[in-house]
Amino acid sequence: MIHVQVHLYTPIPNLITWRIRVMIWGSCTVFFSPVPQQRTMSALAAVLVAPLAAIVLHVANYNATAQIEHKTRCFTKILGANAVYYYAVYLVLSAAVRDAVIHSAIEASLPELQWIVLPVEIATIVGYGLFVVGILLNLWTLHALGIKGMYNGDSFGFLMDAPVTSGPYTIFSDPQYVGTTLAMFGAALRQQSIVGYALTLAMGIVFWISVKFIEGPHLQRLYSKKPSSSSKSAKRQ
Repeated sequence: MIHVQVHLYTPIPNLITWRIRVMIWGSCTVFFSPVPQQRTMSALAAVLVAPLAAIVLHVANYNATAQIEHKTRCFTKILGANAVYYYAVYLVLSAAVRDAVIHSAIEASLPELQWIVLPVEIATIVGYGLFVVGILLNLWTLHALGIKGMYNGDSFGFLMDAPVTSGPYTIFSDPQYVGTTLAMFGAALRQQSIVGYALTLAMGIVFWISVKFIEGPHLQRLYSKKPSSSSKSAKRQ
């Protein structure tokens, strides 16, 4: 944010002196001062380590456990026929841990690592709005898929008879990931946090890589063993 103060002095008739003082602070220092920029980038890198790890580990967690269950049925053997429901709770808790780590990182970075792009009131309203829309989109997806469809039920042997094309799937191919990323962006915008913006981008990239190279091929292998009337189920949050 740049503040300009203009002072008018007239110590001599017909002589006007203008003094302009520009005060720059906060996150804008990153773009105008080499020394603060170096410090800020170092601080940004340090604060991103834990939340980035949490994002990657959560995605790796549900991909690895889904494939382990598919190959060994270990969770079903231990927990019985309702294993998929216990597993759903486990994934929700895993996501909650991820979100807590992200929230802590954003809070720890404020107010130093802020990028004020909107007035505070507007950023708060829009941020909360995006967060709520993201959560509602995830709940809509859960309603369309059910618990088994949302939380790797296909890896537990609960294969769908046909792909889900109703509800949020009329708009997005992976609405649960869109919802989670949108909620993350809303939280970042509400705080106008550079860390939040960076983590939103990272989350979207990690989700895309997961769908493209891990989840997609895994689901294709699962459903290739069913009759052609069956097809790929949707994925989890």
